[in-house]
Amino acid sequence: MLRLFQRNMALQGILVVAAVILLWLRPLIAPPPLDAGSHPAVLYGLLAGWLQPVPRLAVVLAMLLVLAEAVLCNLLLVDVGLASQNSLLPSLLYVLAASAGCHTLAPELLAAGIMLACLHRLMLRGTPLTIDAETICGATLMIGLATMFYQPAVCFMLSYLMVAAGYRLYSWRDWLVMLLGFAAPYVPLLAVLYLTGGVHSWWASTVQSLALPRLGFVNADPWTMIGGCVLAALLLWSLLVTVSQLGERPVLWQRNASTLLYIALGGMATLLYHHPFPLCTTLVAAPFAFAASRSLTAHFERHSVYGRAKRRAWIYDLLLVAAIIAAFLC
Repeated sequence: MLRLFQRNMALQGILVVAAVILLWLRPLIAPPPLDAGSHPAVLYGLLAGWLQPVPRLAVVLAMLLVLAEAVLCNLLLVDVGLASQNSLLPSLLYVLAASAGCHTLAPELLAAGIMLACLHRLMLRGTPLTIDAETICGATLMIGLATMFYQPAVCFMLSYLMVAAGYRLYSWRDWLVMLLGFAAPYVPLLAVLYLTGGVHSWWASTVQSLALPRLGFVNADPWTMIGGCVLAALLLWSLLVTVSQLGERPVLWQRNASTLLYIALGGMATLLYHHPFPLCTTLVAAPFAFAASRSLTAHFERHSVYGRAKRRAWIYDLLLVAAIIAAFLC
């Protein structure tokens, strides 16, 4: 099955679109109600208010957004040399992870799209092997904007701090630019809240929404729980495989792969705020698409010359099928 994603691009595109349609067919037929979510944020609250009377439109927009994000993720990975230009396997894996536990235009889905823009800023495409102040400001600005749709996206600041540590960005100027970038989206918001007298209530709701929740499977269907756990296991496996391969790659590849791994850690931190835990994998979709596509196809690169790839390919095909089934269960 994996060999399909090494050949005909048109067929691969059809498979990706078919996956989106099939995964979203059930909510499209019976669209779930749209609300501000468990952790409402300003911009998502406004968007949810507009779309509440037309829940089916929200599902259609979510489908299109998942497909667009999957294509953009694939293009980004190809652009920085982390994926083959002849394969849409990262797009399929992105669709599976982004659609799991997400049945309408959820805040996590919107935040995931913004984080793709953040990744675009942080990825290196050649020398010099570092990032400048403009990149720092742009990346943290995107994280700040993501929190206005989904407040737990602030966990991605931890990812940025790990990226900054990898590039040895310790000066006070770097810290100032980072804070200014993150705060920039909130300047007009706080100005409006100050004029309307809503600063105190906004701050109270923000602190309450970011209070560390109690973990637990709340009202989770057993099959949904199994699907989420399978995807989580595949994510952890693929991340471990990718980490084990870092030392074998050029420095540029290592830097970009490390950035995605740090983003994965921030995305996993946001899972603490999603109930039932950990069934929504939307915010780790991009790292999952990269790490899983590399892990599933690395076997062919290493062993095809020895004639062993064909004998072991069924194992990796089975893992891909397991990811597809898990996404449908969610």
